[in-house]
Amino acid sequence: MGRKAGSVALDHAREVFSRLNAWGALAAAIFFVIGLTPSILPRTWYYQGLICGLAAGLGYLVGLGLEWLWTRIVRRYLAPRYRWLDAETWSPRQRTFTAYAFYAVLGIWVLAVTFYSVRWQRDVAENFSVPALSLPKYLLVLPVALAVFTALVVVARGLRALVRALGKAIPGNWPRRRRQIIAAAVVAALGVYLLDSVVPGVIVRAGEKIFTAQNADPGPATRAPANPERSGSPESVIDFDGVGLQGSRFLNAGASRAELERVTGRPAKEPIRAYAGLGNGATNAERARLLIEELERTKATEREAILLVMTTGTGWISSYSAQGFELLYGGDTAVVAAQYSAMPSAFHFLAGGEQVERAGQEFITPIVDWWNPLRRDDRPRLYLYGESLGTTGIEAAFSGLRDIANSVDGILLTGPPHFNRLRTQFVERRDPGTTEIKPVYAGGLVVRFATTSAQAREWASLPEQDWGPTRMLYIQHTSDPVSWWSPGLTWREPDWMSEDTQASRDSAMSWFPVITSLQVAADLPGAKNVPDGAGHNYGESVIDGFVSIAGSELAAERDPAELHRQFAELDVDKY
Repeated sequence: MGRKAGSVALDHAREVFSRLNAWGALAAAIFFVIGLTPSILPRTWYYQGLICGLAAGLGYLVGLGLEWLWTRIVRRYLAPRYRWLDAETWSPRQRTFTAYAFYAVLGIWVLAVTFYSVRWQRDVAENFSVPALSLPKYLLVLPVALAVFTALVVVARGLRALVRALGKAIPGNWPRRRRQIIAAAVVAALGVYLLDSVVPGVIVRAGEKIFTAQNADPGPATRAPANPERSGSPESVIDFDGVGLQGSRFLNAGASRAELERVTGRPAKEPIRAYAGLGNGATNAERARLLIEELERTKATEREAILLVMTTGTGWISSYSAQGFELLYGGDTAVVAAQYSAMPSAFHFLAGGEQVERAGQEFITPIVDWWNPLRRDDRPRLYLYGESLGTTGIEAAFSGLRDIANSVDGILLTGPPHFNRLRTQFVERRDPGTTEIKPVYAGGLVVRFATTSAQAREWASLPEQDWGPTRMLYIQHTSDPVSWWSPGLTWREPDWMSEDTQASRDSAMSWFPVITSLQVAADLPGAKNVPDGAGHNYGESVIDGFVSIAGSELAAERDPAELHRQFAELDVDKY
C-alpha cells in the first residue's frame, strides 16, 4: 500500500513538472537562487528549503505573468523583425533540443549556486560562533524546496480549475472572459478572507485551548512557598494552585536574603515576589487587584524599588530580569507580574496583539495609579520591564513620553517587535542624522536605544541633566529579527539594511522585494538559537539595562561586571 501511494505521488510530481511553463521555470530558478542569499541569522536546512520553495513558487507566478505580456503584447511587435525569437516558427527538433538545453543549463546553474551558498551560510554561522551546516545536510535544501514548490504548483492549478468551474457556473449571457474575471475575483476575495480572518482565528482558538490546559497547574517539581514575602504562601491572598506553570516556577526560583548576602558581601532583605495567574482571577483587573493587595500585605511600599514585569505570552518571566533586579538592590525590592494568557507569543502575533495591549493597560494602569498617590519622598522607585511581546503590553499602557515621565521612574524594554506603537513613533520621528538602528529621539532626554550591553553600560553614568529623572531604554540587537521584521519589508528596503550592522558588514545579505521579508520571517523561529547577546537572547544585557535606568548614583556604587559575576555565582534556577 505504501509503495503504491509513493508511486502515485511520484507519477503526479512527474506530471506536474512535465507541464511546467518555461517562463515560469526560469523565473522560479532565479527566485530560488535569491532565496539562497543569507539573512540576519544562520538557518537550518529545512527553513532554508521552505524559503527557497516559497520563493520559487512566487517566481513561477511572475514568469507566467511575463509570458502573458510577451505573447499578448511584446511578441506582436518584435516577431516580424526578429522571427528567430518566435518559438512557433521553429522546427520540432529545434524546440526539443532547445528545451533540453534550457532545463539542463537551468539545473546546473541552480546546483552550482546551491553549492556556493554553503559558504554564505558558513560565514553567517561563524559570525555567531555556532556550528555551520555540513555540505550533505545543507543539500537537503533541494528536496525540501522541490516539495514546497510542487505543492504550490498543485494548489495554483487547483485554484485555476476552481476559477474555470465557477466561471462556467455563473448564470447569464456574459462573455467568457468576463465570467473568468468575476470568478477569479471571487476566489481571490475568499482566499484573502480565509488567510486573514478564518485561519488565524482557528489557530489562535486551538492554541488557547491547548496551552491553557498545559499551563493551568503548577509545575510538578514546584511547591507552595513557605516564605511570606512570596505569593502562594500561607499568608498570601493568592492561591498557589492558580498561579499556573510559569508562575510556580517564578515563585520557586530566585535567591534568598542569605544567598544575596553571601555573594554580595552586603546586608540584604528577603525579596518580595508577587504573581497572579489565570487561575487566580477571571479578568486582568481582578488579577491586578490581587497584586495590589499582595503589595500592601508584604509592605512593598517600604522597599527601595518595585519592578512591574509584563510577561510574554505564556506568562514567562526572564530569570535575568527578576534576579538581576533583586541583586542590584540587595533584595530591597518587590517584583510583580500577572499572567494574561497561556499561549506562546507567536499565537498572539497571529491574533494581532490586541490581547497583549489590553492586558498591559488593565494590569499596569491600576498599579501605577495605586503607587502615584504615595508620598514622593517615602515611596519606592517604580520600574517596568518587558521582553519581546511584553514590550508591546507596556507601551500600550501609556499615551506617550509625557505620560511615561509623569507615571514611573524608568522602563527597560528588550527585543521589542518592530510594530510596537511608541517604538515606531520614536524611530520614524528620530532626530535628523541618526539611524534606524541607533535612533536618537528628542535629544535622548527620556528615551534611548542601545544595540549592545556595552552601550547600555556607557549611558549608566550620564547625569540627570543629560538623561532625565525618568529613563526609558530599549535594547535591540542588530541581529534580532523580532525587532526588524515588518510587513513593510515586503515592498520597501528599510533604512537598517544599509546601516552599519553585523548583517550588512559580514554577509552577502541584500534586499529583494518579498524574498527578504520571507527570509527574515524564517529567522524568527530560530531567533533564540544563538549565543547570549545576539538574536533574541538578551540574557545578561538585562542587568546592564537595569543599572543604566537606575541612575548615575546607583551605577557608581554597583559595577556591572561585578553584578554579572555575582549573578553567575548565585546559580539560581533558570526558568
